[in-house]
Amino acid sequence: FIFDVFPLSVNMAMLDVSREEEFAPVKNAPGSSSDSPDTARSMISSLSKQWVKEAGGVLIDDTDGDDMCEVSPLVSYDGEGLKELVENKTIQCPFSL
Repeated sequence: FIFDVFPLSVNMAMLDVSREEEFAPVKNAPGSSSDSPDTARSMISSLSKQWVKEAGGVLIDDTDGDDMCEVSPLVSYDGEGLKELVENKTIQCPFSL
């Protein structure tokens, strides 16, 4: 675990971040209810959908929330710049921008 290296570090810093936006660990097998590849993909998808909605896009066919959607980090790293791409546009789920 990460805590094992604390005594060995000369300088250390901690960050307090929103788990939904910054932290999706993968330490359990696929199919596990937490900290699995499946839950990490779901968190990335939810964040991408949130960014599109906040930028003024309208999502369709997202009734069950299971459609995997992604905003590539080549397009936007933190939701910035999406307004020009999606504002007042209908976005079909699943999507990849």
